[in-house]
Amino acid sequence: MSSHQLTFTDTSFTDGQAAVWAGGLDTPMLLAPAAALSVSGLAAVEVLGPAVVDTCLARGEHPLQRVEVAGRHYGGVPLRATVNLLTGHGRRGADVLGRTTIGGWLSALAAAGVAQVVLLDPLLDLPRLEGALESAATAGLTAIAALPYTADDGVADETYAERAAWLAAAGAARVMVRDESGVLTPSRAHTLLPALAAALGSTPLDLHTRCHTALGTVVALEAGRLGVSGIDTALPAVANGASLPSLPSLIRVLQREQPGLDLPVLDKLLAADAILADIADQEGFAAAAAWPFDLATYVHQLPGEVAAEVRGVVRERGRWAELHEFATECAAVRREMGSPPMVAPFARAIAEQALCHFDGEARYESLRPVLRRLLQGVYGTPDGEARSDLQLRVGALPSSESTTVAADFETGDEDALLAWVAGVTIATVPRRVEVAPYESSTPYERLAHGVAERAGRYAMLSVHAPGVHIHLQQEG
Repeated sequence: MSSHQLTFTDTSFTDGQAAVWAGGLDTPMLLAPAAALSVSGLAAVEVLGPAVVDTCLARGEHPLQRVEVAGRHYGGVPLRATVNLLTGHGRRGADVLGRTTIGGWLSALAAAGVAQVVLLDPLLDLPRLEGALESAATAGLTAIAALPYTADDGVADETYAERAAWLAAAGAARVMVRDESGVLTPSRAHTLLPALAAALGSTPLDLHTRCHTALGTVVALEAGRLGVSGIDTALPAVANGASLPSLPSLIRVLQREQPGLDLPVLDKLLAADAILADIADQEGFAAAAAWPFDLATYVHQLPGEVAAEVRGVVRERGRWAELHEFATECAAVRREMGSPPMVAPFARAIAEQALCHFDGEARYESLRPVLRRLLQGVYGTPDGEARSDLQLRVGALPSSESTTVAADFETGDEDALLAWVAGVTIATVPRRVEVAPYESSTPYERLAHGVAERAGRYAMLSVHAPGVHIHLQQEG
């Protein structure tokens, strides 16, 4: 183990629950384990990302309020958010979040209580990232620049090292290897991570990897020996599979190898995990499970929750035996789009396009909107070469960075800013309401609550069981 301090950030409430619980964790659930996690020794807790913003709005929750109440319950633990400079919602002029937009959004996040921000530009457009990093510094945020990793042939360690050095020179306080597809292998980690650490010098290197191939935990453990300073993890209830490595599992190994290492408090983490496991049991959320090793992952390279959703779709359609055929089509679509990194907003659109072809639609008879805009050059230029006939079909458009709503941001209208970032109307932005931590209930309490909810449909409703007698009757 290297001599530098190794720290851990929890992403259970963002990427973990998105991959395992399909985004079902609401704000009260976020607050439930706060007492345990706030004294566990974590470097940070991530509470917001683009997908969480979308699910909050769909549930009628205000995303910034989620951050505010988390700050009150998590005490001195730094809160982290992830911000993607590219969007997939299709709102005209907001495909690329320009400097004014990013500056306003980062300031709003900082005011709500965010201390750290992961800035992701999937196409690594340096001028865009420089502006975002400068805005983060102005807002008082610790800026972590994401470096997307793919399993593509021909991308050398030196290329990644050059990109990491660019990000550090552009003002990143930390640089994160972002392996959302879980395709970083232990053997590649042994050459890549030292090269990145050397290129970064005094700038800390972080790792975000997944467990699609069941190797994520091994990669995370090796990373600590190879120059990585910070590792993203999740609690066991929402770890493994399409999610991140389980932090308690990592700690058990590290305690055995390095008894004197300064690590998060295992008992506190397990107490927090027991609360999440109870929530999963009460709400009927899926149990976390490891995925077996499968080479299809290295072919389709779908990230996190997208991979989980696609596996479910293929299995439900009775075509699980054809997973590798789907993976091949997915890789073909990506290649024909110019081989963009398999992160949002591109990964889901590529998966949906491949599913259309997989289901028998003529190839590119229809075209997913995000892919259309990618071919038109709206987002920028990917590393690969897109199919020229598809580019001719859709035509070219200029980058859609926009300052048309700058006046709203300058007047401090955070709801207008949120609506622009999320691609919704201001009228649909939820109001802030009082939020209390999730409270568990006994099976009897849940039964009584369910009966009471249904009682209005019947003149009389009775439930009898050993130790249970409920009788409700309508008057009149």
